[in-house]
Amino acid sequence: MNEEIKVIKDDRGVEYKCLTYTSRFTGETDVAFDIQQYMNNGNMYIGLGCNEEGYLEPFADLTVNLGDTTPNYCAYVDTNNLPDAETFIADNELGTFTGFVKRSGYCEYPLYMFNPDKLRELCPDGIAMYEKNKGIVLENKQKNETR
Repeated sequence: MNEEIKVIKDDRGVEYKCLTYTSRFTGETDVAFDIQQYMNNGNMYIGLGCNEEGYLEPFADLTVNLGDTTPNYCAYVDTNNLPDAETFIADNELGTFTGFVKRSGYCEYPLYMFNPDKLRELCPDGIAMYEKNKGIVLENKQKNETR
């Protein structure tokens, strides 16, 4: 089930690409993506925001920082606070489970490899900054296609 990307606009006219997050607690919410990095290790951070009365407000953190450095495009998913997160990721082809988990307190957090192409679609500025900061150089597809 691959959901369609929607666009919401805030009161200032800023557009955000969104997917629908379905929660057993809150129902359906259109969420926009915020991609950044955790300061202590440079790992990928993915936050979700929702439109509240014309403004983008924080909805939840999709990822959690557990201290150790993860491979590029990988992050631990906060299944403690978002128990439906893995279904959301799978349904929207956002990433794949690596098979690794890390325990913190009473919870185990799955490590996901996120799909960079899908993240570029949803949050192009955030993923571009992440890649720049990580030193990830992308092959210029346009140059290769013209040769």
